[in-house]
Amino acid sequence: MRITLPTLLSLLCLMGSIALTETALAKTYKWVDENGNTQYTATPPPTGDFKTIKAPAKPAVDPAKAQSDLDKRLEAFTKRKDDANKAQKEADEEATNNANKKSNCDQAKKNLTTIKTKVIVRKADGNILTEKERSDRIKTANDAIKKYCK
Repeated sequence: MRITLPTLLSLLCLMGSIALTETALAKTYKWVDENGNTQYTATPPPTGDFKTIKAPAKPAVDPAKAQSDLDKRLEAFTKRKDDANKAQKEADEEATNNANKKSNCDQAKKNLTTIKTKVIVRKADGNILTEKERSDRIKTANDAIKKYCK
């Protein structure tokens, strides 16, 4: 009699299935030995008390459905976390922009006060501003106040 490879593979699969079934149906025994240690074995102790441990029940939820639900929950959590990070970044940027606007507003008001109250205003090169230059700087300061001091 000749055994072909497919037949051999089928027989091996069948024997593996039987072995797995026997393992799944095998009882587990729990007992305490003479040293006080709890033992779990496939055979009962030769003497003394023992308990038979039942095989765990099937999961209440289908594992594939549980994984799918977990994936959805993880995706929702990640989205909430990303949204929170984005909102925090936007709030930080808005706070920075507001601080910059306040600083620019304060500087524009200071410039306007300086130009209006000083009798002589000098340019960076040390020369005195002409009335036209003074008027232009007052207009520039007023424009900056309108822009930054809202």
